[in-house]
Amino acid sequence: MGRRPLNRRDLRAAAEAAEARGIPLGPEPSRSRPRSEPSGRPRPGPSTRMRVVWEVCDVGGRAVATFDYADKAAAEARAAELKARGKGTHFVRSVKQPFDSAGTSSSD
Repeated sequence: MGRRPLNRRDLRAAAEAAEARGIPLGPEPSRSRPRSEPSGRPRPGPSTRMRVVWEVCDVGGRAVATFDYADKAAAEARAAELKARGKGTHFVRSVKQPFDSAGTSSSD
């Protein structure tokens, strides 16, 4: 069982009485400097807006052509065209890109 908690008013009265008699109470408690950041988990910064585009890629994964998300049929047609021409195997994949990237769609 623990001790009974001390009353802060009683502690304060005892400290003032000791101070009046000239008895040192110990070192002054140092005040910690205020924190520059609030405690807890840091807030994440603003995230970059992303968009999804379709890329026609070769077997090595290099992008051959890029199409907007709404133009999936055009991307699949481009992959079929390159495959029919005998340029190797091509496939279509979705990729996220930052919104501020240049060029909306290109077909090579």
